[in-house]
Amino acid sequence: MNRNLARIILTTAGIIWGLGFIGNKYILDSGWNDSQLLFVRFLTATIVIFLIYHKRILNTNIYVIKKGFFLGIFLYLGFLFQTWGLVHTNASNNALITAGYIVLMPIIIYIFERTTIPKKTVFAGAITLLGISLITVDFNELTISFGDSLTFIGAFFYALHIYFLGKLTKKVDLFVLMSFQLLIFSFFATIMMIFRGGLPSVDFSSFDSYKLLILAIIIGFFASFVAFLFQSIGQKNTNEAEAAILISTESLFGPVFAILFYKDPFNLLILFGIIFVSLGIILSETNFIQEYFKKKVKK
Repeated sequence: MNRNLARIILTTAGIIWGLGFIGNKYILDSGWNDSQLLFVRFLTATIVIFLIYHKRILNTNIYVIKKGFFLGIFLYLGFLFQTWGLVHTNASNNALITAGYIVLMPIIIYIFERTTIPKKTVFAGAITLLGISLITVDFNELTISFGDSLTFIGAFFYALHIYFLGKLTKKVDLFVLMSFQLLIFSFFATIMMIFRGGLPSVDFSSFDSYKLLILAIIIGFFASFVAFLFQSIGQKNTNEAEAAILISTESLFGPVFAILFYKDPFNLLILFGIIFVSLGIILSETNFIQEYFKKKVKK
C-alpha cells in the first residue's frame, strides 16, 4: 500500500470517530453509563473480528497474543477516560481535547527513542495546546472542568497506544494483533460494567429503548471495528507521528458534527479552538514553516 492511500484510510478513521462522538453522547444522555456503552461497543467489535479472522487467530503465537493484550490495556484506558469525560462535558470539547495526543506524541517519542523533536513539531504542538486551552479553561476562575480533565488523561493513553501500535504493526499480523487488543478490552469492559450496574436495561417493546442498543452496536461495528482496523492498516504504512496527526482529524470532525447535528453550543472560543487545533494538524503535516525559514536564510 502506498503512503497516500494510508493517509486517506487514516483520515477516514478520523471521520468515523468524529461521527461517533455524537452517537456516544446521545446514548450517554439517554441513560446508559459509560461502562455499558463501552461493553456493547467493544463486544460487538470483538465478535466481528473473531468471526472474520478466526483462521489467522487460531494459527497465531504467544508473542502476538501478549503484545495484543499489552496494547489493549492502553486502548482501554484511553477509551475509559475519554468516555467517562464525555459524561461530564459536551461532544465538542471531548473531541477537541482528544487531539491532545498530538502534543503528547513527540514527547513520548523523545522519551523512548531520544530522538530530536523537529522545531515545526514543537510549534504545531504548542498551537494545538493553545486551541485545546481555549475551549477547556474557565478564564474567569482559571479552572478546567472534571470532564475535560478526564478526556485529556484519555488522550495520554491514546498517545501511548498509537506509539506502541506503530512499532508492532510492522512486525506481526495486524489483524490478529487487533483481535487480542479488542478481546482484552472487552474483558476489562465487562468487569467494569458488572461493578457499575450491570447490563443496560432494554425494553424490546419500546423502540426508544432498544434503539439505543442498536445504535451502540452500529457504533461498535463502525467506530470500534472498521475505524480501528483502518488505523492499524494505516499505521502499518506510515510513521507514528504522521498517523497521530491524521487520526486526530476526529477532533475537527467531532465538534463540527456535534454543532451541526447535536446542537452543541457554539461561540468564539470554540471557533478559535477549532481553528488553532486545525492549524496544529496542518503544520504538523506540512513542511511550510521549515521551507519558510529556509527562504528567509537564503535572502
